[in-house]
Amino acid sequence: MDSEFAAIPVVDGHIHFPHAEQMDGFVAVMDEQQLARANLVGTPDLQTISHNPALIYFKAHHPQRVYISGALDYTQVWVDPARAPEAVASQIAVLRSIGFDGLKVVEGKPMVRKMLGIPFDGPEYAGMWAALEEQGFPVVFHVADPEEFWDAERCPDWARDHGWFYGDGTYPLKEDLYAEVGHVLQRHPHLKIIFAHFYFLSADLQRAAEFLDAHPSVCFDLTPGVEMYLNFGQDLTVARDFFCKYADRLVYGTDIGASAIDQDPTQELDRPESLGRAWVVRRFLESDGPFSAPEGVGHWLGMDEEGFHGIALPLDVLEKIYHANFERVFGPAPAPLNRAAALAELERMAAVIDAQAGGEPVDSPARRVARRLAET
Repeated sequence: MDSEFAAIPVVDGHIHFPHAEQMDGFVAVMDEQQLARANLVGTPDLQTISHNPALIYFKAHHPQRVYISGALDYTQVWVDPARAPEAVASQIAVLRSIGFDGLKVVEGKPMVRKMLGIPFDGPEYAGMWAALEEQGFPVVFHVADPEEFWDAERCPDWARDHGWFYGDGTYPLKEDLYAEVGHVLQRHPHLKIIFAHFYFLSADLQRAAEFLDAHPSVCFDLTPGVEMYLNFGQDLTVARDFFCKYADRLVYGTDIGASAIDQDPTQELDRPESLGRAWVVRRFLESDGPFSAPEGVGHWLGMDEEGFHGIALPLDVLEKIYHANFERVFGPAPAPLNRAAALAELERMAAVIDAQAGGEPVDSPARRVARRLAET
């Protein structure tokens, strides 16, 4: 990446990697940014169970370059809801045995939460939270979305186009989601959680500070919610003071790859968008003055490309945000991949997908990755 940025090791704590076929493009983008490492996150998928096969594939080829945070498998929950607590909790040990470094929970995004209908503080997840706390297994947790997505007058058209208007009475309210998280943290105060997108509190730094003060084991990542960096710019002095005071609790992230989730696996990663995401975050953290988003990134921001301003953080704060905080939560290096356990899990996933298709073999991501892993 541009030499205008500080020569500090950078770990991107939040990159989506949905398709194994796109690995070379992701590696090229990581190299161009000179990323030391990245945390690849997966999400559940209705057709393929989850993106976990792609994460396994990447780590098998670049074991020292990536941490991987897997997604939950809900197939057994849907087949037998009575077994949900056991079916969910048991997956933590399986992920660890394979060599996953953490868990990605996107189930707090309102459209996903509505689809699943399972509260975070309900019995279905109780055993999972207990296992995560006991085993010290970290979580990247997406909870809520920008508050304007619940407001019919303020919700932007681009958000509606994505299905992210939540004000029709059928979605959980933002405060209800926060209340559920509060109950979980009361029961399990030592959970190691990185809340994605600044926990969608960028418009209320006082509340963000109170939350971090109340829950010393959690962090916020700086993965752009579309509104985040303009909110920070409303009072640069307050924002800079917050970043310096809570320097130990903030984690660098970009959400690179999020737009690839709905892509055909053969499509190439959008390089300008990916690099633009990283550039905006780093320019905000390091520069002192106004700046505009790079061309081609405005559509991702869902807003004009103008109106950004840097807060010029000191080097010791940047060191913590760029890599030290993530490494404190996830460990100084990725866990090794257990290829035998990975293959067993891939074969299990492939068999489940085959059964859902009536028993006919399906050329699923799990089967393709299992085949490639067995050949290497």
